[in-house]
Amino acid sequence: MRVALALALLVVGACGSGAATSVAPTLPADWAVHEAAGLRIATPAAWLGPEVLPAIESSGPRAWVMFRDPSGAEAVTLMTWRDATASSLARAQYQGELPKGDAPMELSLAEGSLTRTVIALTAFAQWSDANGSGRYECRHLYVQVDPALVAAVIACGAHIRGTSTPTPELQRTQERVALRLGASGGRP
Repeated sequence: MRVALALALLVVGACGSGAATSVAPTLPADWAVHEAAGLRIATPAAWLGPEVLPAIESSGPRAWVMFRDPSGAEAVTLMTWRDATASSLARAQYQGELPKGDAPMELSLAEGSLTRTVIALTAFAQWSDANGSGRYECRHLYVQVDPALVAAVIACGAHIRGTSTPTPELQRTQERVALRLGASGGRP
């Protein structure tokens, strides 16, 4: 009787630990899943957000979704479009940019068994206020979430006097967000 009970506990314990490890490769332990603007978004759990801003122009993105790091600085912004393709949106963004950054290019993202092809594009923006001004680089990763939904996952350099680019750590986190991005109701 005791042997049967011990064996049953071992089997139950093994089943429980197997379920947890099957989730670990797709979502890091210190990440959380959010739903916003038709997207299922996995981000570091310490980030603040999502803050969803409405579309400004009828021909532009349908929504802006912003996440901030624990200090309150903008970390990653997502913009969504319907009835478009990632490559056509990246091409239009590049043609409208002055000055131009790197031309749109396919980028293969991979982590463990997860893989995804995105369209990467570099763009530039400026800021100014009473204390000064600066220019910063933004890296856009256009993701074809499903046949009718595209999201741009955008990481930018800090708003400082002078010029800045996204840090390598922020770019890696941006890639992890893009890799796990899905439509609402789906898996990250």
